[in-house]
Amino acid sequence: MTTQALVLGVNGQDGSFLAESLLRRGYAVIGAARDEGSRHVPASSGFSYERLDLQDPGALDRLLERSSPDIVFHVAAVHGSAGFTYEPVWAAMAAVNTVSLHAVLEHARTRNPGMRVVYANSAKIFPGPLSGRIDETTPYRATCLYSIGKIASLELIRYYRSRHGIAGGNLFLFNHESTRRPATYFLPRIAEGLGRALADPTFRMEVETLDFRSDWSLAEELMDIAVDIAEKAPGEDFVMASGVTRTGREVVADVFARHGLDWTRHIGIRQPPQDPGPDFTVCLDRLEERVGRRPQATITEIVDRLRPA
Repeated sequence: MTTQALVLGVNGQDGSFLAESLLRRGYAVIGAARDEGSRHVPASSGFSYERLDLQDPGALDRLLERSSPDIVFHVAAVHGSAGFTYEPVWAAMAAVNTVSLHAVLEHARTRNPGMRVVYANSAKIFPGPLSGRIDETTPYRATCLYSIGKIASLELIRYYRSRHGIAGGNLFLFNHESTRRPATYFLPRIAEGLGRALADPTFRMEVETLDFRSDWSLAEELMDIAVDIAEKAPGEDFVMASGVTRTGREVVADVFARHGLDWTRHIGIRQPPQDPGPDFTVCLDRLEERVGRRPQATITEIVDRLRPA
């Protein structure tokens, strides 16, 4: 019997890659988003699209009742890049990021107790500056409205898991990139700048700073691993990252040098040099032990994938 998966947020980066991975594995996939149609995943015998506003819990409940999925991947979210102000969108963010998750968990509790739930949580729940080893046991604390919602969702899943036996799991996602992510994020901007510098030796762009540390991975690869988690370790929490931390300065130096370019000729920095903060490493031991995989894409491979065709 074909396993049916519901992907909430299928028109986003993560949701579309999830749907594609599921389809390759033979799942029947229902993709849901608020747009009129599917952006990235074409209709097929294995894929159908449902227009859904996650701020309408009744509509979500009806879809769950009608489709009775074996797995729900909740990857829809109201979020933005660094510096985004969440105060004006709090109500919508709470409805999409947290209240709709509660509706999914309640459906599992009351009508479909065998349903698995995979939730796209965020590394933003770990307060900065990060340092040392980061894993599933790292203490979390809210530092913005977005992290408040994500921590509430984390606790919801853990409550339904311990109290009601629901196989719900959190994926604590660090930065993960693709051409389907908005171009306002750091790595897509650098990839675009690299492409323009290769085409025009006089090209120059500006960024606020390169003095920060981050862990970047490839979104397509991470979402394929997320399906492995649903299959092999449902109801468990995992940090999701490459396990390699770089500074912004190291990244631009490496990717520009790989193409024979001096990054300082093409990138200006608005802020004066500063300490990028302590080093940290996302530990993937649990992921390797339970799922048998870890991301493999390097930072230069990721940037090459991001460069405009």
